[in-house]
Amino acid sequence: MQKSSHTLNRTPAMPFTPFHLGPGLLLGLLALRWLDLPAVLVASVLVDIRAALVFFGVLDGPLHGPFHTFLGATLLGVVLIAVSLPVRPTLDSVLAWLRLAQEPSIKRIVAGACVGVWLHIVLDAILYADMAPLAPFPGNPLLGLVSVTAVYIGCLVAGVLGVGLYVLAASGLIELLPRSAGR
Repeated sequence: MQKSSHTLNRTPAMPFTPFHLGPGLLLGLLALRWLDLPAVLVASVLVDIRAALVFFGVLDGPLHGPFHTFLGATLLGVVLIAVSLPVRPTLDSVLAWLRLAQEPSIKRIVAGACVGVWLHIVLDAILYADMAPLAPFPGNPLLGLVSVTAVYIGCLVAGVLGVGLYVLAASGLIELLPRSAGR
């Protein structure tokens, strides 16, 4: 009898990277005063680039490799910060058009990158037995903390709430940033 791909003892065939955008969007919008939204969103999926390359046969090795650790994800976050600093001001017109204008800030970019990559690690560590999020220390203390179903539903709900929050803010019904903060 074949085991379900949703058991904790087996890694599913393909990581569900888009699910990470839901919590990233919601958290990024709720903390827009302190987090750079583009950094949070990019960071929340950046961790899976290597996993996708492994999945599609471009790289060899475990699906959840060195970047699926807090240490490896932090290194990715540093790379994202370095790339974001010169690029971020060019996003201002897009963010203004989306009604998400933020003043570019090194503190926000650093915080957003760290929150995004670490959130990814926490969510995946709950699901996947092949992860060692605290590497170089072995094991995965987060594995099975909540059910697989709860994580996926939580990500979907966070995404729906994030989109709803964005729509309310973009329509002017709520303010995500006080007028004096970040604009």
